[in-house]
Amino acid sequence: MTELSHYLEQYFLNEVQLTRAGAISIDQLDALIHDRLVPAPSYVVTEAGNVCSFVFGEMAAPGAPPGRYFPPSHLIWIDRARHAIACGAPENTEVRLKSQFTTNFATALATLNLSTWRLRDSFDDRGAAIDDGLLARTDAAWEHFLNGTFGLCVANAMSEAHIAYKEVLQEKLTQISDNGRQTKFSAQLAQSTNELIDAYAAAAMPFSPIEYASSSRKRLVEDLRENIHRSAVAA
Repeated sequence: MTELSHYLEQYFLNEVQLTRAGAISIDQLDALIHDRLVPAPSYVVTEAGNVCSFVFGEMAAPGAPPGRYFPPSHLIWIDRARHAIACGAPENTEVRLKSQFTTNFATALATLNLSTWRLRDSFDDRGAAIDDGLLARTDAAWEHFLNGTFGLCVANAMSEAHIAYKEVLQEKLTQISDNGRQTKFSAQLAQSTNELIDAYAAAAMPFSPIEYASSSRKRLVEDLRENIHRSAVAA
């Protein structure tokens, strides 16, 4: 078994496992994806031996079993989509699901703006929403959700709040560390940055072995920790 095969087996369900667990046919799953009601697969391994994702594009993956791979949290979004279909006109289902997702995501961002990191493009100093900025964030999140990005990079993408938490932690860590390039740390900054790294590492996926070298996790966890360590040694 290749490293990628092991990673996919550990963290993802192939389409047969997903449809069995969700009591849904592959045709029904495909229809939900086509109609923009549930996310696309996070990974697709082709017969030619390549792995494809929206985030990293196409990369060689010899030995990995061909197929489509979904995070287990996909089952939650399938249930939500099926409930939405049952409760209203089919032609309005995407609109209703997007509204539910973006409203919940915006609520989570409002909480994180007060507790974790100031989102100055989306909330003013009183915490009131800045409509254009917040709309841009929630619309972008919906598109990333649908293209499978969050299933690939969020450790447990089971709710909008979980997704927003990881995204805001990454934004904060990126900003305070100059995107992982910071090399000088006071003792206090080293401690607070390490605590933030711990939280981000728990909220983010490990990333697959073939992607890890170019992933945000390597830059903001492994490399940044090394920078902090070197700074302490040099002090």
